[in-house]
Amino acid sequence: MHHKPLDKAGIIVAVLCALHCLLVPVVLPTLALMGLSFLGFELFERIILSISLIIGGIAIVLGIRHHQSLVPLVLLILGGVTYFNKHFFGHGWEPLVILAGASLLIIAHTLNLHLCRAKNRKPCEQVEDASIAAAEHPTT
Repeated sequence: MHHKPLDKAGIIVAVLCALHCLLVPVVLPTLALMGLSFLGFELFERIILSISLIIGGIAIVLGIRHHQSLVPLVLLILGGVTYFNKHFFGHGWEPLVILAGASLLIIAHTLNLHLCRAKNRKPCEQVEDASIAAAEHPTT
């Protein structure tokens, strides 16, 4: 399994999650009129964030197999903790905390991709494909 598509999906989900968190307070009355008020529920936010962290965790663990750095995983965890505790900082700080959490998630995925490419001097999927081919056709 290649982590690059998962990293890209993680970046997209983090951006969408941040946009959702920042825009829902503004458009919540309209969502209620359209029958979409569930999009404003905190449970919905936590489910989407959890899915994002699961995707991110898988992508980063697959990347760690190549680059051996735990920094992306630490950033992912910090971003998730920041997001999950956005209410702790107060309503006035919430947009800034959301942006900080999303930024940490995006940086984690971007760093994961960069470290893998820098370590191998080529994309991880090429390294994975070569190791799978070598395992399937061992030289004697």
